[in-house]
Amino acid sequence: MFLRGGVYAVDRDLSFTGGGPDAAPLVVESFPEERAILEGTRDAEDETYLRIFGGGVVLRLFDVRRMPRTGVYLRSSHNVVEGLRVYENLLSGIQVHVDYAMPASNHNVIRDCVVHDNSGAGLVGPVFADGGNSDGIAMSSGVGNRVENCLVFGNSDDGVDTWRTTGSYVGYSIISGNGIADGNGQGIKAGGASPSALTLVEHCISVDNRAYGVDFNSGDELTFRFNTVWNNGSAGFSTGETTTVERNIAVGLSP
Repeated sequence: MFLRGGVYAVDRDLSFTGGGPDAAPLVVESFPEERAILEGTRDAEDETYLRIFGGGVVLRLFDVRRMPRTGVYLRSSHNVVEGLRVYENLLSGIQVHVDYAMPASNHNVIRDCVVHDNSGAGLVGPVFADGGNSDGIAMSSGVGNRVENCLVFGNSDDGVDTWRTTGSYVGYSIISGNGIADGNGQGIKAGGASPSALTLVEHCISVDNRAYGVDFNSGDELTFRFNTVWNNGSAGFSTGETTTVERNIAVGLSP
């Protein structure tokens, strides 16, 4: 399915439902040499999302901006989000999550995306938390989800957050300038509450974030390798007893 170039106003939930990993994929992308922009109302009272269900959905090469909640919400497994620009949404730019108790959002790939300036700063209450719930990319549950080759900057909470996931991958990405208002401001948050484990962070650059460049955040059996971090507010890396740290560089740290 091709979207012709231009701005499309989105004033209700927009759902993409695939037939599962064994079916032919549902591919939605901009028409060649054009760029579609899906724009929300950014009214905080609205709950408009772009949501993915069913599995086997590919969203490619368009913009998602000014949604009043999350920009793109993956609520199933085996989907691909590729080449999107996701910005100026009030909650996280891209989120992967269904349920903490029984993860059903597994093996998704977020690739070649630019995710920036997603922020709920100035909006109080448990939903927006004055910017504390607006990550760039939030993988909030699931197994084997991946972030590859992304640019993530200027979001009010963390750049990339792998909270309560298992076997997550964050690689070959640039993360910078995250942390506004009450946001934590970790460049890459590689863990969280149980069952957070087995996240691999490699070949990333994390710079100018409010807190750590890469934070283990209580995750178990994590691996950080071949990363470069500098000028982050807390320190380069936060690690735990089961964190493996190999061939990283940390320079120019803030005091």
